[in-house]
Amino acid sequence: MTAAEKSTGERRSELEVGQAIAISALLKPHTRVAATVATTCEDEILLDLLRPTSQLPFQEGEQVRIKYWDGGSIIYCWEAEVVKIAGPGDPHVAISIRGTGITMQRRRAYRRVDLPIPFSFSVIDVAETELIGEKVLQSTTQNISVAGLRFETSLRLEVRDKLEMKLHLPDSQSVNVVGCVVRSEPAEQPGKILNSVAVQFLQWEEQDQSRLVNFLAQRK
Repeated sequence: MTAAEKSTGERRSELEVGQAIAISALLKPHTRVAATVATTCEDEILLDLLRPTSQLPFQEGEQVRIKYWDGGSIIYCWEAEVVKIAGPGDPHVAISIRGTGITMQRRRAYRRVDLPIPFSFSVIDVAETELIGEKVLQSTTQNISVAGLRFETSLRLEVRDKLEMKLHLPDSQSVNVVGCVVRSEPAEQPGKILNSVAVQFLQWEEQDQSRLVNFLAQRK
């Protein structure tokens, strides 16, 4: 275990009902799937997926890794085994945590860069159901990393709300990603009622992640 890693057994309490995480096959770490903790017990955790079970990059009995990020400088990771995958139309996966897990300091690639990148987003899962389906065509990042981004919005987004986002990079490149709100607080803007929102990236295709990694690497 490196100096940047330590036991995170005490952080398992963070995997409470409603908590957003990313889950990936242990041998395919770049193929991540967004999920929310549905129920927990001593031996198993039931996850509610944001992708149909027919599209999962892992199978029953396979080893997976789950990650949780609270918006700070630490990522919390656990290895687990897939106990059961529900059938079509039921987006649930049961996993069993193996070991105590680790915490990892975010690498340089995860550090935030203050860049105004235009993006659009739609709300796909929220606490306040009237916001589901809401679309914002023009927004701009305040800062961004491979792990997530921060922006300001007039929408009353709350922690654990899910967003489907499209980042518009230079040279006509775009990045599609599903993210989860990990922090939302009033922004101090005279004459405006805005929220400052931090989003954790949970689910995207490998080529989209590579585009963003390469883009940010040129600006560090």
